[in-house]
Amino acid sequence: MRLRHALISTGLGTALALGVMTVPAQARPAGCWTEKTSPSFGRGACSDMSGGGMWRLGIRCTDGDWKWSAWKRTTTPTSLRCNSGSIIGSPWIDVA
Repeated sequence: MRLRHALISTGLGTALALGVMTVPAQARPAGCWTEKTSPSFGRGACSDMSGGGMWRLGIRCTDGDWKWSAWKRTTTPTSLRCNSGSIIGSPWIDVA
């Protein structure tokens, strides 16, 4: 009995140390979208926050600037603008 208890304790400790135990999935926003509404202006949002989590909008500008909105927990769209230059590529959404 003591041997079995010691093996179980050791096995649990090893699993925790190696990260083998499962962890619940982190909640994330869904239905995220972005658009470039002009060469220097981008906007976006996540339309489904029922799973929790946060999102933010990001852009990269031709003047070398990278911009991100504050982290959001709502479905209200947000926008960013390049002060000088235009957006490289498309705006994007980071989720957490």
